[in-house]
Amino acid sequence: MTSESAIKQIRSYIAQRQWSEVIALCAQTLKNNPKRLEFYPFLAKAYTNQGRLTEAISVYQQALGTALNQAEIYAELGLLYSKQNQFVQAAWHYQKALAINPDWAELQYNLAVVLHQLGDWEQTIAAYQQALKTKPDYPAVYFNLGVLYDRRGELDTAVKNYQRAIEIQPNHIRAYSNLGSTLAKQKKYATAIKILQQGLQINPTWSTLHNNLGQIYLLNEQPDKALASFEMATSLEPSMGLAYNNLSKLWQQQGNYERVAEIIKYFINLEPTNVAAFSHLAGVLFHQGKREQAIKYLRQAIALEPDFVNTYCENNLQENTTDLLTRAKNSCAKFLAALSEEADTPEVLNFLWQTYSHWGDVLFEYGSITQAEACYRKGLDIKPDAVSLYLNLGNCLAKQKRWNAAVGIYQMGLILEPHHGQLGFQLGKILENQQLAQSAVDYYEQILQKKSYQTGLWQELPQLFPTKNTLSHLPQAIYHHTHDWIRDCRLEDYSYTEIVWEGTAPTNSRRSKQPPIQITPEELDNSEIECGGVSCAKCMAQLINEFQPVFIGNRSYQCSFNYSLDITASLPFVVSIPQGKVWNAPQKNSWIICHAIAVMTPDNYLLGDLSRCYPWFLPPCPYPEKTNHKIFEVDRLPDLTQLKGKVAVLSGLAGHVYYHWMFDILPRIELMRLSEIDLDSIDWFVINSIEKPFQKETLSWLGIPLNKVVSSDDTSFIEAEELIVPSFPGYLDWIPYGTIKFLRQTFLPKISIESSQYGKKIYISRARARTRQVINEKAVTQFLNKLDFQTIFLEEMSILEQVALFANAKVIVAPHGSGLTNLAFCSPQTTVIELFSPNYIRTDYWVISEQLELKHYYCLGENFNCPTLRNLMYQNSLTEDILVNLSSLELVLNVAGFSE
Repeated sequence: MTSESAIKQIRSYIAQRQWSEVIALCAQTLKNNPKRLEFYPFLAKAYTNQGRLTEAISVYQQALGTALNQAEIYAELGLLYSKQNQFVQAAWHYQKALAINPDWAELQYNLAVVLHQLGDWEQTIAAYQQALKTKPDYPAVYFNLGVLYDRRGELDTAVKNYQRAIEIQPNHIRAYSNLGSTLAKQKKYATAIKILQQGLQINPTWSTLHNNLGQIYLLNEQPDKALASFEMATSLEPSMGLAYNNLSKLWQQQGNYERVAEIIKYFINLEPTNVAAFSHLAGVLFHQGKREQAIKYLRQAIALEPDFVNTYCENNLQENTTDLLTRAKNSCAKFLAALSEEADTPEVLNFLWQTYSHWGDVLFEYGSITQAEACYRKGLDIKPDAVSLYLNLGNCLAKQKRWNAAVGIYQMGLILEPHHGQLGFQLGKILENQQLAQSAVDYYEQILQKKSYQTGLWQELPQLFPTKNTLSHLPQAIYHHTHDWIRDCRLEDYSYTEIVWEGTAPTNSRRSKQPPIQITPEELDNSEIECGGVSCAKCMAQLINEFQPVFIGNRSYQCSFNYSLDITASLPFVVSIPQGKVWNAPQKNSWIICHAIAVMTPDNYLLGDLSRCYPWFLPPCPYPEKTNHKIFEVDRLPDLTQLKGKVAVLSGLAGHVYYHWMFDILPRIELMRLSEIDLDSIDWFVINSIEKPFQKETLSWLGIPLNKVVSSDDTSFIEAEELIVPSFPGYLDWIPYGTIKFLRQTFLPKISIESSQYGKKIYISRARARTRQVINEKAVTQFLNKLDFQTIFLEEMSILEQVALFANAKVIVAPHGSGLTNLAFCSPQTTVIELFSPNYIRTDYWVISEQLELKHYYCLGENFNCPTLRNLMYQNSLTEDILVNLSSLELVLNVAGFSE
């Protein structure tokens, strides 16, 4: 057969998709004459269409270096490797093809798609832009750029690219859909609705557009139109699970729980592995009182995602504990174990109500009164005859000054147990305070007559009303700025010195002097509740945006440090106050540490810029001047201890925690030095405690005699002959460079980097921490060990060993936690990979990386998609454990250049 007739026959086979015949003819021809180059592409195409990609690749490789069009050969090889998900090989072959034919726009597009898969977003964008140079009117490129910029959070740029795609291709329906969604993210709801309606004019039967339109109507508070859109989406596509999910949320907002349950059950039939749907349905059924059915769906959720629950049970099934937090976790673990082990419903519910009760105790002790109230109420829903819950719920209501509600709850408890002494006593106290003396006396007499007075139990009762001694010591008013008090006070023997500290700046000299603000019950009750302080999601989102994190793929990001952060605190200062007073909330246990500091003047003013309390605030907070200080919530202040001589106050919020010790407490010693105070002249240093080795070690290095330390945990309310108070250098959880510089100058000269026994690649373990443990720690360490990482337990190391470890490291992988405080000692260009729970992302250490020119990446762990259980296990996202996605970690290590 001649070459021409063979090719003609092959084309006929191809037209009829007879690939085996194409392969046979090409193979026979090439066997007879391997130099018949024109047959190689036909053979490779036939193998490709049969799914035999490896054979197709082999054929094309044989054609390399021949007279055939090499750009096309490399391009085909790139496509084949891409189909095999061998993206590195695919990118290499596309680049070889483009080196031969750089104006091939479609190939630049293919290269960009592969680079996107590899997580190299910068090169992806560069490839798309190169394609546009050759082919400016390429709608698919503009659309994909829109997707990229949208994922990176660069919404304005995303909008422009979607608009350009529509301009070039007016019927690009997906561009309308994405553009509307992006505009909704910008809260431009009216414009977004208009765009989606334009898309529906082009294709009124696309269910995705109707669903997206429904979501925007819902955001725009148009529930009726949202309902119509969701129902239209489901009618057009009965298998569209997302629309059913949105529909269920809408009905729930309107309180129609029966309809919600019906919709979620249908949704589960569509997506039987959707854990969030099982969780949602269980929550709805609990609300309806259908607890047995709810338990059934929770069991199915656990079966689908067992890792979080299994690890939680392993870590928290402890017996015989008196610690409230440990007891709550233990009870929760028993509930989860009973769920997993198919225990009888009454046993499961028994553990559940106890879990709510114990979590209520924890939250009440912590000061989260409204959350505690919610827990006690849920417990009572399950166990309405639990008298202890009525007592605890009544105490919550009384703490909120909801006196009538508290009285009603106490009385309900007394109906169940008429001689319950604690219920009667608390009820009597409220009635006494309401000037109902005779009614109060009646309850007190019942307690005495029934001899229900047990000393231990009475000591555990919370104080409902502040003591007279406490009221006499509370500040009469607050000066938000110490300098304003200085200008107003008539004392002569004070001093006030501002300190130059890098990363801070003088207060605006034109700021008008503020008079003291009188503290009244109305002031405290109407305090700024719009902001959640250091836990405020809105403020933290603003801080995260300051760093413009770049999404690099698969739950992974890189912080962008190409600009200066525009957040500057006021200059720190040191003030001495004759007969000044300070109250530090003492540490109660491992989880209730110092949460408030109040500095007061001899004329009974609270100094706001020296006094802090949780939740305090983050730099972008619109309510930085707080009046609702925790001291006004104290029911019983301890006796006032008077100290002679000069007393320096160094205590800080959570001063027992390594991060706050290093950044909030130690720098204040340097502030005193810079204010020319002779530290030897100080008689006493008030510090939270010196029980931990790092506290003693650092104080010794800084020349503070331990025998001069007064622990504020033991002596929490002090009046000093001369109270010396250095301010906090910078915002809480936002570290100025002056603080970092001080730590580096203090500790780096004391170590030898060359003599470090540790390697350049380190993983900081939190396996011994109480919270935020890595669930798949074993898998993570095994993966990192293969890349020559060393697993480090900082608890085993001295301060100087930690300093040397971080100063010597080239790459550090670590879960978010205090161990990363040591980033302050890293060398420039050190790579940091921080591991987060997806529900708790913080910028604390990004600030350090930005100022020291470190390369900071972060990976978001997998989410436990069962909020009904997750919110029971972790009452605060701060404590959530982390399930590391190994693919995400591998991607970041690859991008950072540490994959081998």
